Amino acid sequence: MTDEILSLQDKMKCLEKENQYLKSLLDRAGISYYASDEMKNRDLFDPDQGKRIIPREITDHDANLFFGKFWGRTDVYAKRTLKKSTGEINYYTQCYNFYKAGCPRMSGSKIRCQDCKRQAYKRLEKQQIMAHLKGASEDAADVIGIYPLLEDDTCRFLVFDFDNHDKNAEKRDFANMDDNWKEEVDALREICVINGIDPLVERSRSGRGAHLWIFFQKKTEASLARKFGNTLLRKGAESVNLKSFRFYDRMLPMQDHLSKGGIGNLIALPLQGQALKEGNSAFVDENWNAYPDQWKILLSKPKLSKDFIEEKLKEWKSFATNQAIEINEIWEQDGEKPWDKIRDFLQCDVDGELYITLADGIYIFTENLAPRIQNRIRELAAFKNPAFYKNQAMGLSNFANSRYIYLGRDEGEYIRIPRGLLEDVTAKCDKAGIVNCIQDERCRGNAIRASFQGQLKESQIPAVEAMLKHETGILHAATAFGKTVVCCNMIARKKVNTLILLQTSALIEQWESAMENFLTIDEELPEYVTPTGRKKRRKSVIGRLQGAHDSTTGIIDIAMAGSVCKKGEFHRRLKEYGMVIVDECHHAASDTFVEILQEVRAKYVYGVTATPLRSDGLEKINYMLLGPVRYQFTAKDRAKEQGIAHLVYPRFTRAVAPRFHQDNMHPNEAYAILRENEDRDALIVNDVIKCIAKGRTPVILSRYVDHSRKLYDRLKSCADEVFLLSGENTKKQHRAVLEQMKQVEADKSMILVATGKLIGEGFDYPRLDTLIMAMPVSWKSVVEQYAGRLNRDYEGKESVIIYDYVDSHISMFEKMYHKRLKAYKQIGYDICVGNTVEKQNVGAIFDIDTYAEVYKNDLLTANKEIIIASPVISGPKIEELILSLKNLQEKGVRIRIVTWKPDSYGFGDSAYWMELQERMRSNGFEMNLVEDYCQHYCIVDREVVWYGSMNFLGKEDSEDNLMRVCSNEIAAELLELTFGKWEFGN
Repeated sequence: MTDEILSLQDKMKCLEKENQYLKSLLDRAGISYYASDEMKNRDLFDPDQGKRIIPREITDHDANLFFGKFWGRTDVYAKRTLKKSTGEINYYTQCYNFYKAGCPRMSGSKIRCQDCKRQAYKRLEKQQIMAHLKGASEDAADVIGIYPLLEDDTCRFLVFDFDNHDKNAEKRDFANMDDNWKEEVDALREICVINGIDPLVERSRSGRGAHLWIFFQKKTEASLARKFGNTLLRKGAESVNLKSFRFYDRMLPMQDHLSKGGIGNLIALPLQGQALKEGNSAFVDENWNAYPDQWKILLSKPKLSKDFIEEKLKEWKSFATNQAIEINEIWEQDGEKPWDKIRDFLQCDVDGELYITLADGIYIFTENLAPRIQNRIRELAAFKNPAFYKNQAMGLSNFANSRYIYLGRDEGEYIRIPRGLLEDVTAKCDKAGIVNCIQDERCRGNAIRASFQGQLKESQIPAVEAMLKHETGILHAATAFGKTVVCCNMIARKKVNTLILLQTSALIEQWESAMENFLTIDEELPEYVTPTGRKKRRKSVIGRLQGAHDSTTGIIDIAMAGSVCKKGEFHRRLKEYGMVIVDECHHAASDTFVEILQEVRAKYVYGVTATPLRSDGLEKINYMLLGPVRYQFTAKDRAKEQGIAHLVYPRFTRAVAPRFHQDNMHPNEAYAILRENEDRDALIVNDVIKCIAKGRTPVILSRYVDHSRKLYDRLKSCADEVFLLSGENTKKQHRAVLEQMKQVEADKSMILVATGKLIGEGFDYPRLDTLIMAMPVSWKSVVEQYAGRLNRDYEGKESVIIYDYVDSHISMFEKMYHKRLKAYKQIGYDICVGNTVEKQNVGAIFDIDTYAEVYKNDLLTANKEIIIASPVISGPKIEELILSLKNLQEKGVRIRIVTWKPDSYGFGDSAYWMELQERMRSNGFEMNLVEDYCQHYCIVDREVVWYGSMNFLGKEDSEDNLMRVCSNEIAAELLELTFGKWEFGN
């Protein structure tokens, strides 16, 4: 036997030598001996997939066997619907009242089914399963979708969805547009097999997508199933290349727990009779061939036991510990998502050096890299999608949202990631002791003779120096800092041809003016050819690209992003510039900017903005494409630089919403209450009139055109000049109004009424010193942008004031004010009462770190009464209050507490809340208990008011902010809301 083995080994060696010799002959002749991918697929893939499948007569028994595998909820299901006019495919939850009288869809409402009062779900019966399997309907109207997450937060299978859920994909039956999804399915199948799991892969009904199914023996907690799925991916990433993040976030169930009344996400079932005829909705092997006997393969697939799942999790955790792999985050509540944590590189994963090429992004050569480090490089370009988690928290559908946003891609033997990640890559290499070799293929541009004419402000000099130390990065500087001037200086220092990218056309003239004033460009006027063939010279070396107008010079050009990239086609000069500057670069996360910045090859790529944060949370895209913030000059810094008072005047309104409607009110309904409130408008108008009498120049901002018009009509005779800027204006009218405003003489009174969007980026009118915030906002960047309209220097400007209308009777708007309060503190504003320039107190806006001493002093100096409204209470805070106020009570000071009734908390033990309340009552505190709406305030002697987001008798939150004012008027407003007008008088 041993001799036979030795003989076979000798024959193998001879064959290998012969093979190598024949290959060398072919190599010298330039003849390839590898089969092309196309030929391989031709050998392996059967082009007629439908004929491969053995037809089956569906029986009741089959339906039972089928649902025994794909066991979801039976009290609700969905059906596929084809909209014939558009070809759009949708799945609708089946309801007896669907599109019948009273159904919200009849009126165009987009209310969720789980919130609908007319909801009457149809049960999933055997007949629907039979119809699905038989597929008699030609338009596939019998296709059903099930909801995997059961009512008790368990599931009987885990499925990975590789269909296309991008916007408008429903028009193509959710088909993928490329073949990358196949690689991802193959990778996941390989991961499963490596780890002892036998999955079932289904080619979905479009033929260009897939589902990978893993079945469980018994009902399994969704949290455990999802942890298992995510950990499987994390473990697999150590040995298998995962080239995309877009599919792995569609693992169903998509959540651990159902929200109240929720039904979770649906998945279309396989083996649909109509699609099977084309070989789709079918189970496939490793070569993507449909199994001839679909039912045999389905029933042969094992179901995983709970013991197996838990053992695997222990095994993988042990492996991670032994290999020093940082996957401990998967055991944390929020750590079950596969790529939450960016992990270190390991030197053993690189054979030699890490080769990096810089061009329109960072290209990393992968041939000498292990799969683990390749996946970790990809992780750098991925982050959580805020929209996904926001929808998840609100119980909204995430059908078209991915859990992760990934800005990288694989291109041949390279991984391409955005330019802003270079420092992250090199830092990780240095930490791991990996030598990296960088080849620079970026465009250095053409040298230009440019010099700076002017003088930088003292605050601008460090900004320029900080930016020029780096080849990429963002300048975050407040409105009126002079960002365009700084950029002009950077152009003069770098002396390379430059492209200025803009989102808003209103900024074009500002840039042209700044360059004419601050730059001298000693370059010959470029020549161009007219449409008739004549040669002419440009009038300026500064070109413009806007709409159909193209006077670009290739020296310095100002361009609208939408004109640089039209329908996926890029302007011919885009790759010629040595430097690109994106103004208002928080827009860089938009689709158009992303396309452009991923095409740019300039060596120097910068962004400037007053507000780097975005309301959609996508600012990480900006940092990846442009680099991190290199220098920051905040609105608070600008307020100090300006050297004048920056004040907020809180104006409490009497706008009230029906109490029974407070919790489930739609924002549009809430705003309608404010728009239609005549008393509130009268308060605003009277405040504006008083401002004019004081010689101030106010701008009144509303978010609605009709509301702006209404205020304008009431104010148009209240000043020498009154202007309206709203969405009703054409661009020509808008420019005309701005020109008229510039002509107003300094001694003439003036009022501007506008919608917020029209005085945003590019709006420059230094005379404004008063902002009337006629409609509430909450996002910090919006508050900062609006306040920035007052930041510009103007002769005689002594203070700036924001009139903030606090609609405290409507809980949604009260919470928005709490957020604005925090924003005001961050941008350097103080509180005032009345339209004077005297602020209430140094640091009149407080947070949890600064309020305690001043607050305690106010309590201890009370003479008559202390009233505290705090929805939530806690034992330690109550004991502290009882002890500190004992002496005051002995002097006759009245203590009144407003809080929820014990049964109104919705959390904790009502007996505990009752005990705490009795503790206060037994110590002489007067208790006023409310069922639903309770504000957050403390009022001392009906004059000193503490108001904000804090529970004064409960646990503090790091996000809490408070204002402190001395105002009988504000005290009266708050007390009237709590106790009523008659009670307040006592």
